[in-house]
Amino acid sequence: MLNNLRFDKFEVIIVGAGPVGVLAANLLGMKGISVLLVDKNPEVLEIPRAISLDQDALRILQAVGLSEEAMKNMPLISCVEMISPIGGVLAKINSSGLVNGHPRLVSFYQPDLERLLRKGVERFESVCFLTDCLYLEHSQSDLGLSVKLKYNEVVKEFSASYLLACDGAHSSIRTNQGWSLQGSSYKEDWLIVDIDGFSESMEKVEFFCNPNRPIAHVPGPQGSQRWEFLLRNKETRNEMENPEKIAELMKPWSKALAGNLQRKAVYRFHAKTANCMGKGRVYLLGDAAHLTPPFAGQGLVSGFRDAFNISWKIAAILNKEASPKVLESYDIERRPHAKKMIRLAVFLGSIIMTRSKIAAILRDLLFKILLYSPLKSYLTDMRIKPLNNFNKGLFLKKERFRNTILYPGTTFPQASIKLENGTWDWSDSLLGSSLAIVGYGNDPMLVLNEESKTIWKRLGGVMIYLSDQRIKSVVEDCTCFGEDVTFFFQNIFGKKNRFVIVRPDRIIGAAFEAEQADEVIKKFSNLYV
Repeated sequence: MLNNLRFDKFEVIIVGAGPVGVLAANLLGMKGISVLLVDKNPEVLEIPRAISLDQDALRILQAVGLSEEAMKNMPLISCVEMISPIGGVLAKINSSGLVNGHPRLVSFYQPDLERLLRKGVERFESVCFLTDCLYLEHSQSDLGLSVKLKYNEVVKEFSASYLLACDGAHSSIRTNQGWSLQGSSYKEDWLIVDIDGFSESMEKVEFFCNPNRPIAHVPGPQGSQRWEFLLRNKETRNEMENPEKIAELMKPWSKALAGNLQRKAVYRFHAKTANCMGKGRVYLLGDAAHLTPPFAGQGLVSGFRDAFNISWKIAAILNKEASPKVLESYDIERRPHAKKMIRLAVFLGSIIMTRSKIAAILRDLLFKILLYSPLKSYLTDMRIKPLNNFNKGLFLKKERFRNTILYPGTTFPQASIKLENGTWDWSDSLLGSSLAIVGYGNDPMLVLNEESKTIWKRLGGVMIYLSDQRIKSVVEDCTCFGEDVTFFFQNIFGKKNRFVIVRPDRIIGAAFEAEQADEVIKKFSNLYV
């Protein structure tokens, strides 16, 4: 109960314990930040909602030490097909293989993921979690925040330095801040049907681009599958959720009729972004910040990226490693990227939801032409999906290499590495949750002068040395070596005596040669003060 809490002051209060809120609590707990996580629901909602994750989300789960456990119940999705009754298969998008050590696309059961994330929070004594607790209001000043919460009819105020709104599409915190969601809502509604009990697994997503009634068919975990049916004109919620109507719609998939109905619901999809994702001491994450149509499978993933982006920045401020101004980069970095993902989902939706037969014929013809053009890879290899890269933000854009993939504002890749004890791990385990200077072919400790080392220590940074030879390479307290490590990093760095600054969210902060090292460290530190 609230009146039995040991503290009435926390460094961060998170409202909303869905996957995004609990992920943020895990990330902050790893840095020793005192967190109060609250949710109005007494338990995890036992219904499937979000159903797919990509390699970015899985890499973030890896960062909090939960990816291995999570992947036990996340089957791979090998491809995404768009099928027309007129032109046949319009596109077959390959989603198999690994990117940065993780599958490109998996399905999952959201309640199971939420339980895993909540179990993860139990690892941190600095995190307090309250369910059946209602957010009422908040106020802020230069000195901090005051947040009113209600639990069992008891109202109490808590102090905090920062408030994270993970309270969903109808966010009360966003409303109290005077911010709003801007964008559009689809005029059409969709019936979503989740059924489990299948003995055979399904490894592909199918979009049936039929102008008579567009349908999406998505595999789920543990023998479950999802269907989404676009409502026609004058069809109502009550009519579509009727068991007889559902049985009629499911006839083409007769095996599904023998399964167990997990959920039936009519939804209207939205494509909206908050006009401000955060300022001062209050920040919006997940659905509170942006609403994404499901056609690109990026709704929850965008929320995960929000949490990964902002958590390390808040921790750096509270641990006296950075000034509050670094949080200005959260909106600058995340809002444009969230909009890109929304635009992708809207574009895919426009292809899938075409209701005009003439437009469908023209669409099919265009796709057939594209499949024989240089743009084919955008349809077949997921190149149409925007990378998690930024044009502006907390990095030194001018510091970059030519002829490599290592650009500030882009994601630093991950490789499999062999540790000194002979075991294999992923390179992110060396980066940890701190700023890192990664040197290829030269040890940062031998390149930086004493002033630069002092600056880097003040920022809480670590240094990592990757040898350009097939010999063991000392990496602070770890050692990595092996031919595949050398080959991988040789290819991405291009040549030795090159260095990058990698942020805790795996975004490259700067890229520089050995002779630039001290100058770059000073420039980068100026972003933090």
